[in-house]
Amino acid sequence: MLNKVVAGRFRITGLLGSGGMGQVWAAEDVRMRRDVAVKVVHPQHGMGEAETQARFQREVQLAGRLCHQNIVTVHDWGEVEVDGGRDTLYLVMELVRGVPLGKRLKGGVLPWALAVAWAAQIAQALDAAHRQGVVHRDIKPANVLLTDEGTVKVLDFGVAKFMGETLGARDLTVTGTPLGSPMYMSPEQAQGAREIDHRSDLYSLGCLLHHAVTGRPPFTSSTPWAVLRMQIEDTPIAPVELRGGIPTALNDLILHLLAKRPEDRPDDAAAVRDRLLTILVEDVLMTPGRDVLDLADLGSTFDVAGRFLAAARAEAARIVEEAEECKAVATRRAKLMVETARRELKALVRRTEDIDAEIDRITAPMSEEDFYQVFKKSIDGSYPSADQLRRDVEATYGVTLPQRETERMINRFTNRHTAELQEDHIA
Repeated sequence: MLNKVVAGRFRITGLLGSGGMGQVWAAEDVRMRRDVAVKVVHPQHGMGEAETQARFQREVQLAGRLCHQNIVTVHDWGEVEVDGGRDTLYLVMELVRGVPLGKRLKGGVLPWALAVAWAAQIAQALDAAHRQGVVHRDIKPANVLLTDEGTVKVLDFGVAKFMGETLGARDLTVTGTPLGSPMYMSPEQAQGAREIDHRSDLYSLGCLLHHAVTGRPPFTSSTPWAVLRMQIEDTPIAPVELRGGIPTALNDLILHLLAKRPEDRPDDAAAVRDRLLTILVEDVLMTPGRDVLDLADLGSTFDVAGRFLAAARAEAARIVEEAEECKAVATRRAKLMVETARRELKALVRRTEDIDAEIDRITAPMSEEDFYQVFKKSIDGSYPSADQLRRDVEATYGVTLPQRETERMINRFTNRHTAELQEDHIA
């Protein structure tokens, strides 16, 4: 293939890689004067049939409609003759100078924030594709490229569906191995479901994020079939149990993505992206000494995360302002309540003093002078009898006088009152 000109337009300049589907070559688009990548399907898959070509064209055209900074752009497709005179299909894509995520993961456990930033960009790519009705079906580290600028590029949209529908049954028969990537395959894919929707991609993203954060996919085994069984039946180990220091929100999101039933996963890729960015922003807001500039190391994710952070800080400022206003209102109300309470307390003190005086008056020992005053008030044309004085004293002071003592008082009070009248008369 080297130096071959495909379709009279794409000059092959070097081999970029190869896999089960075929080979990927670097090429020059001599018409547009730009570098591209050409994926050539391996001729052993039998790509010469008209039905196969029609299916390939349909899926490539759907993928070609996707225009997003996190998606490798598809430019063209066609049929080419390869070694041995066999015809096969090829796909022309944007050439991305970057490193496969799988290679980065082999270098050791990543900082969790970096893994989250990359996953957020993958979620953005999935959201753009899903809104166009395109499901990837094979999200895995090998299909994610990392540029030097920190931008994530997802490739092979549409290819996995085409390969699954075209090659799945025959390859299973021939090789005895499942088509796809068992360690990142959703339970519904592992069960062979024909109807796969966007939630399958979210599960695969959960597997990839689990791998990036903990250093291993959620399920591993020496045989692909064992991994598929685990994807269907087993409960994944929580990331926090495999690596300390992971935010609880991130741990919960990964487990949410790895729910066995599609309906138990997040609603869509946009919701996943927002949760991932929120985790990044909250880490900056809650960590002393961290600032928005720390997000600059996260590549193009910074643009979105920075907006999230700015919005979060604006919201925080608004909340603080409202809190200050509420504090001022509360202070004024508190002062008013204190002043009212003080007035009521003073009135209560005065009332208490009056009650105490009344109690003292009532409970003080009665003197004969007190009884004499009652005697004088009881005079009504004639002096009261002993019984009348006893009733009036009891009514006035609540005191019951002995009968004999009352009779002696009547005699003394009568004499005293008579003497007072005489003195007044003489005077």
